[in-house]
Amino acid sequence: MDASCGCTLAAQKANRILGCIQSSVASRAREGILPLYCALVRPHLESCVQLWSSQHRKDRDVLERGQRRPRR
Repeated sequence: MDASCGCTLAAQKANRILGCIQSSVASRAREGILPLYCALVRPHLESCVQLWSSQHRKDRDVLERGQRRPRR
C-alpha cells in the first residue's frame, strides 16, 4: 500500500468514526464532541502525519478536511 492510499483509508476511517460520534451524541456542543474526537478520531489522522510531505498536497488536504469537520 502506498502513502496516498494509506492517508485516504485513515481519513475515511476517521470520518466514519466522527459520523458515529455526531449521530450518537445528543449535544452538538464543542465540549461534548471534542473529547471524543481527540480520543477516537484524531489518532487515525495522526497516524498519517509521518507520511505528509510537500509533494503530497492532495493527501494533506484529505486529512485536514477530517480535522476541520468537527468545527462545523
